[in-house]
Amino acid sequence: MKKYYYGAWQNFYDLNWPIRYFIELIVFLTLAFWALKLVKKIACVLQLKVVFVKIIVWLVTETAYLIGHHNEWVLNVDHYMTKWGNDVVNGTRSKKNPHLKRIAVVGVLVLYLLPVFVDLPVSKYFQEYYLVELTKVKMHFQKWENAMSEGCEEYPPLFVRKKDEAEVAQETVLEEEESISIQLNEQGESSCNIRQNPSIESEIIGEANDETEIVYQNEFEDDGERYWIKVYLPEADIEGWLSGILVDSEQLEQIISVD
Repeated sequence: MKKYYYGAWQNFYDLNWPIRYFIELIVFLTLAFWALKLVKKIACVLQLKVVFVKIIVWLVTETAYLIGHHNEWVLNVDHYMTKWGNDVVNGTRSKKNPHLKRIAVVGVLVLYLLPVFVDLPVSKYFQEYYLVELTKVKMHFQKWENAMSEGCEEYPPLFVRKKDEAEVAQETVLEEEESISIQLNEQGESSCNIRQNPSIESEIIGEANDETEIVYQNEFEDDGERYWIKVYLPEADIEGWLSGILVDSEQLEQIISVD
């Protein structure tokens, strides 16, 4: 069974990130829907409906207070969940609730857009602060994806994909070249940004630290103020540019001294 599961992940990684996450989100919501159906059925059979409703109300309200403390919207959530719980227990809740459906649709859209927003063309119009925060969200979801597929590289793809000549040539070159792992200095080891282009004004597409595998891509640029080195982050499947200011000085000197 493992070879089918991990083989499917091998093919799955051929898709770009927004499409991958859309599929993952649909699968997750489908499983969550059927799990909720199963829980409701078990609650009815064992006559535990009241217990399950109280647990749901408690989880939602406690999470809201944890995030928003005593803001007005938190009190509204508390009031709504208490009313919802009483209506469900007393059998007075209307089954048709168009507002709830709209909220669910909006919630799903937000859940999709948060991690993939930095990959959308419109993201270039947003301030860097928001892009940095959204990049962290994206990396969080990709870490979950990597955890789900850990070990898939040990298995062959489930479906054989014919490679074109350019891909074969590129793989040959990569195999012949010895990969160099970048070592960050004290300034960059806690956190550093990976940018789309070799410029401080360029879009941030990823983030790394001293625990991240950073592979040098045999290309660097000098913008007059600093060196930029092209790197690849295997865990996040990101290729971009890292400021030389954040790289170990001896290693940077070796890189830029190579003809």
